[in-house]
Amino acid sequence: MRLFGAAMVRNEADIIEAFVRHNLTVLDGLAIVDHGSFDGTSDILAALAAEGLPLAVTRNDTLGYHQAEITTQLVREVLAQTRADFVFVIDADEFLKVRSRRFLDDVLGGLAPGLPAVVDWQTYMPDFANATPGDNVRVCIARAKRLAQERHGLHKVIVGRHFVDTPAAMVAMGNHLIVPSVRGIVPGQSNPHARLKPEVAALAHFPIRSRDQFTAKIAIGWLANLAARRNSAEAAHHWRDVYADIVAGRELTPERLTAIAANYSIQKSDWQPAEALPRVADPFLADFELRYAHLGCYEPLQLVLAFAEKLAARE
Repeated sequence: MRLFGAAMVRNEADIIEAFVRHNLTVLDGLAIVDHGSFDGTSDILAALAAEGLPLAVTRNDTLGYHQAEITTQLVREVLAQTRADFVFVIDADEFLKVRSRRFLDDVLGGLAPGLPAVVDWQTYMPDFANATPGDNVRVCIARAKRLAQERHGLHKVIVGRHFVDTPAAMVAMGNHLIVPSVRGIVPGQSNPHARLKPEVAALAHFPIRSRDQFTAKIAIGWLANLAARRNSAEAAHHWRDVYADIVAGRELTPERLTAIAANYSIQKSDWQPAEALPRVADPFLADFELRYAHLGCYEPLQLVLAFAEKLAARE
């Protein structure tokens, strides 16, 4: 069994090295589209590839957030250029958790032919109250706890070789499902999917690592979503809502970051107090050394202004 990962990333310097090193302890290779990063992510990926890791990186400098189109093309290229049996479509803030690679292989090998699979998307919440500016991502992950129960109802997709035989099919926005075609990206319409049990595989999701990281992510992400000129902004409602808070001058305090992380991808009307949501310790991170954190830029204002300059130049 050959298992690969496919990811589209932008400005993930704080976590990209941990993402690559950890996920390559499970996967046989990673293909990454560097979507116009300018925070040092590109340099870190180049350094990792120079080590000889099974990592293929391509560059896409479009400013708009066209995740579904770019990711779908990337998955098709991985399937065409490698002997991958399955491709895990993941983001830079997601880490595979598996009982064992052999067990995962056995379960995937037993799926019905032509059936894509999904894995649980588990939210991890760092200890924002005790964070310090010098903390690296290993410290952040070590202090984080997982929500005991998810309410968003979302999963992340695993694509099999059958995808080659369905040229109109797409990886939907967010990498949650396979849909029959670009016209099929509407709520409630998707292909059937097999759900892997969490004891087989799951994804640890870290949408927020620090205030600075999250501020830059939201500001740039929402502007990129607007630059894509989508007909509906609802696919990125969690970006839109926090962006509005930042514009209104509401401070991202540790309490606010905790509330957002606890309710990530939940409609605002359905939010619950973070203290009412139980959390459990569930460590998973592989043992590796971080070497390239010094290559990143982590100042949010600097990053947002750089992106604004790119938008202005395009116009």
